[in-house]
Order: sequence, then C-alpha cells, then structure tokens
Amino acid sequence: MTMDYNEVTVGFDLGRDFSVFTFYHKNNTEPMTVSSVPGEEKYLFPTPRDLFPLIEQEAELGVALLSNFFKMCFEKLSAVGPLGGLSVMVTMETMKPAWVKAIRQALDMLDVPADRVYLQDYLESFYYYALSQRKELWRHKVALFEYKNDFITGYELSINSATKPAMVTIKNRGRICLDEKTRGSRKPEHWKRVKDARFLEQAKKMMGLDTYSSVYLVGEAFDQSWEHESLKFLCNRRKVFSGQNLYSKGACYGAMHLSGMTPLTGFLYAGPDMIEHNISMQMFKRGIESRVDMINAGVNYYMAYYECEFILDDTEELVFSSSSIRGETAEHRVVLTDLPDRPNRATRIHMELTFAAKDQCRVRLEDMGLGELYKSSGKKWEAVMELGGDHS
Repeated sequence: MTMDYNEVTVGFDLGRDFSVFTFYHKNNTEPMTVSSVPGEEKYLFPTPRDLFPLIEQEAELGVALLSNFFKMCFEKLSAVGPLGGLSVMVTMETMKPAWVKAIRQALDMLDVPADRVYLQDYLESFYYYALSQRKELWRHKVALFEYKNDFITGYELSINSATKPAMVTIKNRGRICLDEKTRGSRKPEHWKRVKDARFLEQAKKMMGLDTYSSVYLVGEAFDQSWEHESLKFLCNRRKVFSGQNLYSKGACYGAMHLSGMTPLTGFLYAGPDMIEHNISMQMFKRGIESRVDMINAGVNYYMAYYECEFILDDTEELVFSSSSIRGETAEHRVVLTDLPDRPNRATRIHMELTFAAKDQCRVRLEDMGLGELYKSSGKKWEAVMELGGDHS
C-alpha cells in the first residue's frame, strides 16, 4: 500500500482512567507514541471521567464525549501537517458490544471512514506488537506481565510453526494479588522485598524450564524500585522490556497490517473473539454459477461484515455454506416467508451479515422490489446461523 494524502495510522489504547496513543506517518521509521508533556516520555492522557459509565449505559452523551476526546488527541498530531487520511485502531482490555458501536459512531462523527476503523483487545495488540519486533525476540515463547489494579497477571505467547499459517496463541498463566490487604502492616521496604519475592515465584512457576526469547512488563507499578531479584531471573538469557505504550503501539502495528501497509504474513492469531468459519454462497454472476466468499475466518467477530444486493431466481430459500478452520462443513438455510407475489427475477434483496458472537452470524434481509415496476414491500427478515459453538 502506498501512503498518499499525508495519511496517518493511529493506535489508540482506551483505558478507564488513562489512554495512550501512538501514530505512524511516512516520515517516521517506526510508530511514535505521543507524549502529554513535550520532550518527555509521559504517555498517559486522562480519560474523561464520565466516559466509561456513559458508554456502558449506552447514553448518547457518551458518544459525543468520546468523539471530542478522540478529536482532542488527534489534534496533537498537527506537527505532521493536515491529515488527508486517517486509519484508527482502538484497543481496550475487553471489546464489548456497547464500545464497538460507540467507537464507530464517535469516529464517524470525525469523518473517519468505516473501513479505516479497526478494533481489538489488549492481547491481540500484544500479538501485533510482539511479532512486529525482530525475529530473535519471538523465536521462542514470549512472556507478558501486566501489573494492574493490585494484580500481576502473566501471559504466554507461543507460535505453532507446524501449521500453515503458523497459529499464535496467548494463554493466561495466572495472577498474584499484591493489594493492601496482602501487604498488611508491613513497612515500605519490607513490602518491596515481599512483592519482589512473590513476583519471582510467579515468574519461575510460569516460565519453568521453557525457553522464552523476551519478556514485557506493562504497568506503572513496574518501576524498578522493588523488582530486584525477579528482574535478575527474567533477564537471564532473555530480553526484558518495560513501558506504558505496548498496547497502543500494538494497535498501531495492527492497523498497519490490516490496511495492507505492512502485512504480517504467515501467522494467524487464534484469539477468543476470532471467527473460525468461512461463510459463502453459490450465486450466478454474469450467467456463471460461482461461489461468493462473504466472511473469512481469522477476523474478530465484531470486525466481520458483509453487504450485497442480489435478485432472487425461482427460490424462497437462501443456502449458505460454512467451513471451519478444522475442515468441518455445514449448510445453513434461511427461508424468506411470505414473499410478495411477483414474476421470477423481479425481487431484489439487500443482505447484511454481522456477528453477535464468534459462532453466531446474524443475517438481515430486506425486500427492495425492482425499479419502478415492483416497489419494495418493506418486508424484512432476520435469522441467526449457529456455526458450531466452542470446539476447544
């Protein structure tokens, strides 16, 4: 993909208390994270206090507030010049339906095209970040430790190179609690030693004798003032990195990949929101029957979308085919009940495919009539195709 019109790609880590955003521009050699204090590595921008409650309540005011927050952040990019094109990836701890809708509406208010809006959770951002680094940093397993809300959670990224494409998985390997109740009456220096010992125990338990190429520490509480023995262990034959912008950089790398700017080929992230089925339908195009691919496996269910119009040819039933990444196939039939009585090939249907979950494809259909001869009846149909559920 060639970058024209001063295009900018943004990765936005949207957090309840603070947010971080990273951008890539053709003048950069790599994604750059925006500082809230010019000249310093201070990446945390306060998230509007009422934003999360308003969005979770699906209040219209929340969308306006979110749009204004995005606008304020994007204005920090004025140094790169007028933005002729903007691609935005928003990453969150969990991408819930209310946020999917609100983010798209908020960015639409800023004239960001729908096909340039991408969404993913933190772990997928970790995937994109890790695999965008030098190969020596992900040749073996990769560890992530996230210190948040008094808990340190460990994650393990591993690559199965025996499959084509190579399947990448991220597993939650457990967490430890370091809250005030756990601290008890310990004095500051004693508490630091206890935290260090507990984190060391967690790291040893998780990593064992396995080979890890690199370790990433995310969270302000990792400040090198207490993690002495644990860092000695982690740094033994491994590269260790710490910072606050891993998720926003991973989001930026993800947008660069999905837009075709810097393809990440040969890998498939098998995340919990990933659709595991391809969906297609047999149709006649220019008189030749062929398979039309509508949904491809490997994308997050909240990013999957397909829309088209077609003319019915002597049928009141649509037949969809699904095939899973494991090779399973199935047919799914949707009946158009009470179709208007018209001659054959005189009914045009508008179809939209979206997903309610990774294994639930929602089909929406509408009778569009056919030109001036046959007006639309306004009739609509909706069905959900169950794609087999969880096979784990």
